Amino acid sequence: MTNTCLEILNQAVEKLRLAGIDRPRTNAELLLEAVLNKNKVDLYLNKDRILTSDEIEKFNQYMKERISHRPVQYVIGAVEFFGLEFKVDERVLIPRPETEILVEVVIEQLTNKEKPKIIDLGTGSGAIAISLATNLKEAFVYATDVSKDALEVAKGNAIRNKVENQIEFLRGDLFEPLKNKNLESQIDCVVSNPPYVSKDEFETLPREIKDYEPIIALESEKEGLFFHKKMIENSFNFLKRSGLLALEVAFGQAGKVTDLLRQSENYNNIEIIKDLGGIDRVVKATKRSTVI
Repeated sequence: MTNTCLEILNQAVEKLRLAGIDRPRTNAELLLEAVLNKNKVDLYLNKDRILTSDEIEKFNQYMKERISHRPVQYVIGAVEFFGLEFKVDERVLIPRPETEILVEVVIEQLTNKEKPKIIDLGTGSGAIAISLATNLKEAFVYATDVSKDALEVAKGNAIRNKVENQIEFLRGDLFEPLKNKNLESQIDCVVSNPPYVSKDEFETLPREIKDYEPIIALESEKEGLFFHKKMIENSFNFLKRSGLLALEVAFGQAGKVTDLLRQSENYNNIEIIKDLGGIDRVVKATKRSTVI
């Protein structure tokens, strides 16, 4: 055994498969890429390269963590989202590809706005706020989170992606830290990927999620709609006329969230956007210029 890249990779794929890890080859590739600081193409171009003892030791440690079902993003400490790299660990929820749809919706709506002001509620790793600031060069984002630890991660990610001057991170529950900032009727968009897993659903989640990701960023009361309801009720005061409210929803929640928006009578132009898998993923609406 010569411990080449390809040999190590193939052995890892089999070990992960036997441990019941989904997508074992993708996982093995990500772990080895992180150890060697190479991308996937370089990994296979250098398939005959022999790993050093230090590299093997580090890779074996990564494998041990992954086999214990620790998410691969936490093992390597990073994830790509909207073409940017974010550092992540157990203090924050791992950004999901489907949330990129939410970011796209906001960018499309605000592209031609001059110096748009945005509120990102429950910012977590900062993925939404930072992606928006990167793609909307004149935007300013107020990003709130109840978790001090999450805000530390988010601030580091903002600096890493060179948008720290476009974002103010504030600690507190939803809109609470914004109340003394004179932002009433000044905001072009309120955006959020709120906790939306019900207590019953939480127990059915995979170990990777249930055992490692922060429960505060996942679980919500009232069929997973507790935070959606609060955001719908309170966004109206902050949004400009025709300002955008954009919320991510779980499978089966889009209709219930649109019902909440209609019942409030403060919004119109209510629309559901599907993700790439065809699942209703984002509900958006605009603030009525006059209340019925």
